[in-house]
Amino acid sequence: MLRPALLSQRSVFQVSTLVAPANTEAAVASTQVEIKPSLWRRLHLGALLMHLGLSVLFTWPLVLNFLPGAGTRVPGFMWEDRDQNLWNLWWVRHALLEGHNPFVTNMIWYPTPVSLYYHTLNIFNGLLAVPLLSVFSLAATYNIVVLFSFVVGGYGAFLLVHYLCGNRWAALVGSVVFAYSAYHIATMRSLLQLVSLEWVPFFVLFLLQAVFAPSWDSRRSFFRWLLRRAFPAGVALFLVSLVDWYYTMYALMLAGLLGVYVVVRYLWRGRGACPESLGRGGEPLARLALCVLVYTALVSPILVPTIRELRTTSYMLPAPDAALDNSADLLAFFQPERGNRLWGQLFLNRDNWPYGSNRYEVYFTYSALFLAGVALFATRALRPRLSGGVVEKEKALTLPGKWFWAACALLFFLLALGPVLQINGNKVYWLFSPNFGLVMPYRLVERLPILNVSRSPDRFDMPLTLCLGVLAGYGTNVLLNTWRGRRSLPVRGALLCTAFVALVAVELAPFPYPQHTADIPAWYYKLGEEQGDFSILDLPPQDDYWHGAYRMYFQTAHHKPIFGGYISREYPHPFLRSTPGYQELTYEDGMGDMFAAGRAEWLSALQLYRTRYIVLQKDRLPDRDEPPADVEPSRRAIHHVLGADAKPSYEDAQVEVYTVPPPAEAVPFLSVGDGWEPRESGPNGTFRWMHAEATLRIDSPRAQEAYLVFRAAGLGQVKPLQIRHGDQLVFSGEVGGLKEYKVGPLQIPAGAGALTFTSPDGTVSPSQLGLGDDPRQLSFAVLDARLELVGK
Repeated sequence: MLRPALLSQRSVFQVSTLVAPANTEAAVASTQVEIKPSLWRRLHLGALLMHLGLSVLFTWPLVLNFLPGAGTRVPGFMWEDRDQNLWNLWWVRHALLEGHNPFVTNMIWYPTPVSLYYHTLNIFNGLLAVPLLSVFSLAATYNIVVLFSFVVGGYGAFLLVHYLCGNRWAALVGSVVFAYSAYHIATMRSLLQLVSLEWVPFFVLFLLQAVFAPSWDSRRSFFRWLLRRAFPAGVALFLVSLVDWYYTMYALMLAGLLGVYVVVRYLWRGRGACPESLGRGGEPLARLALCVLVYTALVSPILVPTIRELRTTSYMLPAPDAALDNSADLLAFFQPERGNRLWGQLFLNRDNWPYGSNRYEVYFTYSALFLAGVALFATRALRPRLSGGVVEKEKALTLPGKWFWAACALLFFLLALGPVLQINGNKVYWLFSPNFGLVMPYRLVERLPILNVSRSPDRFDMPLTLCLGVLAGYGTNVLLNTWRGRRSLPVRGALLCTAFVALVAVELAPFPYPQHTADIPAWYYKLGEEQGDFSILDLPPQDDYWHGAYRMYFQTAHHKPIFGGYISREYPHPFLRSTPGYQELTYEDGMGDMFAAGRAEWLSALQLYRTRYIVLQKDRLPDRDEPPADVEPSRRAIHHVLGADAKPSYEDAQVEVYTVPPPAEAVPFLSVGDGWEPRESGPNGTFRWMHAEATLRIDSPRAQEAYLVFRAAGLGQVKPLQIRHGDQLVFSGEVGGLKEYKVGPLQIPAGAGALTFTSPDGTVSPSQLGLGDDPRQLSFAVLDARLELVGK
């Protein structure tokens, strides 16, 4: 419990250089009091313990997962994101201990390096997990990270609201609004990167302290400010970026709005003042810029490659309707979430909304709205504070008042509504439309470079609840000042806080929050004990990016590269559909691709990419209440590639494991490179169309001579085709109807090489030739490509 004495502004956090007293109204006289607060009061340990208890309550029964025998239970029911985030925690530790860059991996979608700069890696949680995983299981570590985020997020909000409101009771109420909002509780559905919002209130607190600190009067005071104010703000924002770029964007937006406030306040105060009084008007802006500069220096090793990737590729840009699909419906702010244990079943109308029925929650709670309304309309004070207490005279610009936080809340509220206003599932175009000169503010976000990567407007509810928490703190001060009686201030505050927490608990009622097991088949643990550097191929083939998540989670047990996966911003990973052997195992129809390859090429490819086992997973989607998939096509594909007599080397109710035999003799083989359309089938077999230029990769175990043999047909009239082996032109001829060609012999070096097919006349579409409505620009179709060794 908190000690009852009211904290002075000077005793807020003096043991740390990170927290300073709040500025107050200029009319309040300075009071000098000699106070030596206890460690308990200086660190607000009571508030920290209070948030530990509240976090246990609002996440219940999460804490039971720490008990012996709890197994692999974790909160949430979004299986793909759960498994992905469990993998994230494991991967960061694995990469750091192995000396790898955690933002690039070939452990998934092997063997191609995969960029994780736009993946929700939430690397801070991974760093937090590094020591934890030495003691706890992966599931327990995940649960600790969730609880840590709630406790520290609540404590950070407590410090921020205390700094602005001046007393612990307002700070407790405001921090409850933020830390246990419907949005934050809903992120426990398995969105670990969104659960971890804890560093945002710290950044806002440190930024306010940096911007509104006393003016620099010497070089020494500047460097002291830089160390004790700007550096903590930059570090806090850096920690935000190590969790989530969305939250970084929101924090920077709050910083920008603070800059606007400083400018407006400066211009307003400057009217009629003498020029000397305006000389320091740019100092707060300079401080804000320096804080951002410190952050930029810290984050640049991550930010630079992230922006570079954005400039060279576009896979991270959202689909056209993604923002609309992830926007908040206006009604969702005012009705309890669907997971509410008391009222949720009364508000299932969301299930019929075409949009806005997504996985996030934005419910305000009427308790918080009431306190915010009290702060805004029940008093004229810009910063409602408790009467009495020890305060200091204002030394710099006045801290932002209630209308600043209300304006920020309104802006984030409008942004959360997305590009189109939706009310109860219906799009409302008549109010916000270009025809009336009004558009939803999120339309601007969609048009700004870098910001246009955003695809989830409803996540703006996070900074909205932070602003709402500040307003609730102000409202608490108003009520405490109004509530007169025999009871002392500590008693009034404790009663008000208790009543508020009880109301919020009833309004949200998330407990018991769903907990589910995340088990891994026993064979994968045995595989993890096997020595050697090799890969495994999981079947049935991954037919959706999401289906790779649980295979990533299984990897945390066996630590071997896999050929699938799931990252947040996906892009094509064509290896399996480009390489012989893997193609035949991936195409369940058994028709192969554009190559005339056989078992020698298939086993040579499997050997080159060190695939020791093919694992047939009988349970296609673990933990799902869905009928099992038909794995018989994959079983036939395994027998087709490995041989009809192939038998499982291990089998149980969950998996069949086939050991890949070595080839009798490793031979060179061709793989699909760039510039080809997906495979198609026709009366002459399977083939691929090429564009103006396309490549085939050659992998050879040794230097040798071979002929390139293939069949080809041109689209339309006869046209020239050129083929280069490396830089050497090895074929130039006219290609019309389907015909076989033999090129060479070619001097094939050991290792990887390339053949480049070029159409000097360019491409044409079937629709241009009157051959249907196919608009693709094509040149030649190639099939039955193979390498014939000289002398064989």
